Amino acid sequence: MPERSFRVLQIISSSRTSGAERHVINLAELLVRLGHQVEVLCPPGEWLPQTLRASGVPVREQPMRKTGWFRTLGCILRTVRRDRVDVIHTHLTRGAYFGYLAGLLRGVPVVASVHIATRDRIYRRVARGSNRVIAVSNYVRGTLFGQGVPERFIDTVYNGTDFDRIAQHDPRELREELRLSAKSRLIGLIGRVSHEKGHLEMVRAMSEVRKAYPEAHILFVGRVCADIRGDLEAELDSASLRDHVHLLGERSDVARILDSVEFSTLPSRKEAFGIAAIEAMARSRAVLATRIGGLPEVVRHGSTGLLVDLRPDQLAEAMVYLLDHPADTQEMGRRGRLLVQERFTLDRMVERTLRVYEKAVGS
Repeated sequence: MPERSFRVLQIISSSRTSGAERHVINLAELLVRLGHQVEVLCPPGEWLPQTLRASGVPVREQPMRKTGWFRTLGCILRTVRRDRVDVIHTHLTRGAYFGYLAGLLRGVPVVASVHIATRDRIYRRVARGSNRVIAVSNYVRGTLFGQGVPERFIDTVYNGTDFDRIAQHDPRELREELRLSAKSRLIGLIGRVSHEKGHLEMVRAMSEVRKAYPEAHILFVGRVCADIRGDLEAELDSASLRDHVHLLGERSDVARILDSVEFSTLPSRKEAFGIAAIEAMARSRAVLATRIGGLPEVVRHGSTGLLVDLRPDQLAEAMVYLLDHPADTQEMGRRGRLLVQERFTLDRMVERTLRVYEKAVGS
């Protein structure tokens, strides 16, 4: 790990509760703990700025759209000069544009983290000089290379989690909270409720699962997006599943929920990495996921979980198998936790990120 101390300005163009934002929090907290100077610039919001400030990380809230664009760029330029920033680390596409311009005007290296498979041209522009581009998976790395970003500028740094360090919770607590019987079989799906995350397909799959396991319940943990609300309500009514599909909304006790389910699912249409997968694995839970994007780099079929196509019949068959074979399911969860501790810890993530900073600043 580099011995020098870095002055880092992280720029992210969203303040919502999603994977990239959680990554910024984890990275900022760890960098500060290791003695680096970190400041985060993000749009006005509640969750991200408040969480960072509670951890002692300085935050600047600036608008990043329409008329606020130029004022924000000016703020970034002043911050970089005043604080003698060593590296500008950006997250999400709009953040990359701000960082690229600021780095160009101030002569400061830029590290741009790419959290999704994107075709935006900004990353080809960033890839020059001493700048670096971080891909959160080899899938994203390949996408960037395919879009013309030279491979010599790209580093793969997997996201990490500390869920393996959280104390175990009593699974009976959540059943009591939801007023479910001790015989209920709980399945998890962590992530915003949307078409992209496969929630409708999972509802259709649950209709089949309940034929074999009438006591099966699935927990949807995450905010319900507006575009799926009507379709979801209709699907639940049509399948008579309102008592077996539980919309828990955004929660701060995800680890506790994972401790209460037999396995977790990630039936996404697209997924650059899959933070929800490594969080479940860190809690010793097998993961049923779709074989798309970066998920096969995280979920190893037959070892730490199962990979299927996004089809209700395949999802249902896999869920029934996991419910039929609890010993196999538990062993997959055990192996998943070991894999997280080997490859997907926060310490490993920050160590690899610091190596990227060293490349950029030391070039």
